[in-house]
Amino acid sequence: MIDQSHEYVTLREELLQAKRYVFERPLVIVALGFGAITTLEVGYMGAMALVSASLILFNFWFTVNRLMSAARIIAYIQLELEGGSDDTWVGWESCLRYYRKWLKLDPEGAKKRVDTEVDKNAIPDAMMHYPPIYYLHVALMLATAIWAITVTAMSFSPVNVLCSACVVILAAVFSLESLKHRPSIISSLIERNRVIWRHVFEHMQENGAKPSAIDK
Repeated sequence: MIDQSHEYVTLREELLQAKRYVFERPLVIVALGFGAITTLEVGYMGAMALVSASLILFNFWFTVNRLMSAARIIAYIQLELEGGSDDTWVGWESCLRYYRKWLKLDPEGAKKRVDTEVDKNAIPDAMMHYPPIYYLHVALMLATAIWAITVTAMSFSPVNVLCSACVVILAAVFSLESLKHRPSIISSLIERNRVIWRHVFEHMQENGAKPSAIDK
């Protein structure tokens, strides 16, 4: 049976794995782009620019998703495994199930509670590795858009025009997403998740899913 110490190690390993993904995947995209520039003919570069823009946007979404998951895990570890809780330990997966349920009970109310109760003075630096990754994605998308337009000007063809248009559209979508997930927003994720977890644990207690150790 999994105990608290085993869960702690497992969650910490998951955090390290997520961090490796966040750092390594953009480097792969950079290597792919440089390889394409040095090996492909101009006539094929429009298509390669489209592939690169798609990968950058997808990886940005992936990165944000990993960071949201990491913030959820970190807040859980802080409150449940390191916080000296007097409640009965029930495990990550069971708590995560109630986490999702609580957010769906009243999405607007949950957001208002979090906005009101989050301690802005306690926002940690745990996500400070995000800004360099964020700006790397911004630079890569900008460079890819310039690349696509330049290629089209150098080798004008229906394929390159279509690919360039698609790259511009993807760059516009990326701009909106990057504003939504800018560093100032991501940096507060851990503290916001601490608020959510406190309410989730209260909800679990009310439903008998996480009784106090004293009452057990």
